[in-house]
This record gives sequence, structure tokens and C-alpha cells, in this order.
Amino acid sequence: MPYTQEQAEHLNRECEVVSEELQELQLKIVVEGQPLEATSRLREHLLHGAARRIGVIKRSIQNIYSLFPPDTPRPLSPDALADIQINLHAFVMNLYGLYDNWAWAYVLRHNLEAAIGDRRRIGLFIEATRSRLPAPLRAYLSTPATMEWHETYAKSFRDALAHRIPPYLPPAQFTTQEGQRYNELENEKVECIKAMRWERLDQIWEEQAALGIPCVTFLHAYTEDTPPRPLMLHPQVLSDAKAVIEFGKLFLEHWHKDA
Repeated sequence: MPYTQEQAEHLNRECEVVSEELQELQLKIVVEGQPLEATSRLREHLLHGAARRIGVIKRSIQNIYSLFPPDTPRPLSPDALADIQINLHAFVMNLYGLYDNWAWAYVLRHNLEAAIGDRRRIGLFIEATRSRLPAPLRAYLSTPATMEWHETYAKSFRDALAHRIPPYLPPAQFTTQEGQRYNELENEKVECIKAMRWERLDQIWEEQAALGIPCVTFLHAYTEDTPPRPLMLHPQVLSDAKAVIEFGKLFLEHWHKDA
């Protein structure tokens, strides 16, 4: 398997901890939003935006770990791979959207929408909004590490998912020889389909399933001018969740304050 047994056990423990902390953050947001007027946009961004997205983020991580435990010894089936990608897509989109919900919550809480002027300028990583945040939030969002995370990862993968090539996991990790054989079988598949040789097609699927080890990296388009580097699936989703938890706590501590 791609991880050592010790690494796999550590990732599983971290997944449990992160899930609990996301649940706690979601409940804190509900507590903040529940007393607000039922029809208010602010309440909607907190409860139906931020809180709901955190629930989806939490469940997506749990599903990824359930479908693809870090100690998985063999490559995934096509159906399992598709299910993981469905959860990864939900994770990426809601991770990005969550920060927009927080931005709108702050703007609406402080009646800044007219002052900012254009809804396209509302966003935690947009200066027109960020400059109006309390100092602790501005400082957090302005660190080089946070800005790079947003631009080269969160925004890049969200934009690819929405407009170009969605994030995906390769079916397996191969040696050079295994990769060559896998590609040969792929080409033979096409010929079998054309000739309606279904029995041989089933044999090809079985042979391909026996090649390689699970691939634990994901990426989107690799033919663009600046293609993304492959990212380790299990640690990355946990790292992203920890960032959500860290900023979420800071946001709830300061979002009632003026700049």
C-alpha cells in the first residue's frame, strides 16, 4: 500500500478528530445564526450556507476514508473510484464556497454591501472586502501561506471543477512495465468493443484490476500552462479541514467587530 501502516493509522485517527471538530464548528455557527430573523439574508448565509457546507465537507471526508481507507492494499474498482471523485468534487466546491458565505455574513452583519458596491467584490480574498475586516481576520487572510493556499489550490481546483477538467484520481500507480501493459489493454478494450468480444473484455478488466497499487494522489488538467502538482488525497482533505476549523473559530470570535 502507498502509506506505511503507521501512517495509515495516524490518518485514520486524524480523520476522527477532524470530523468531531467540524461538527463542533457547525454547531457554533448554528448557535450564531439561529436567533436571527428567519427571512434575513445574514441568517441564510450562516445556516444554509456556512453550516450546511461544513456538514458536506465533514461527510465528504468521512465517505472518502470509508470508500478508500489509507491501508487499502489493491487498486479501487471503477465504481469506488467514481464515488470517491463524487465526494472529492463536493468537498472542493463547498470548501471554496464556505469562505464566500463567511464573507457575505460579515458584509451583511455590518451593512457594507452598498459601500463595497459590487457583489463581485465581496470575498475574503478580495481587497475591497478584506480591508474592511477586523485586524485579526485581515492578518490571517493576508499571510503568504494562506494567500497561496487560496490561489494555487482552493481557487485553482474549484475553477477547474466548475469550468475545465474536474479533479480526479488515477486508477492506480504503476511501475513502467505495468503502465505499458495497462495501456496495451486499454487499446485492446476498444477493439473488443468494436468486435463485440465481451468475454475477452471482461478478462481485460480483471487483468487491469490486478496491476499496480492504489494511487493516493489527485489533480486536475495536466496539459495547462501551469498544471497543478499531484496532491496526496488523505492528508490534503484533513489539512483543508483543519484550515476551515482554524479560520472558522477566528471568524466567529471577531465577526461582530468592526474593522
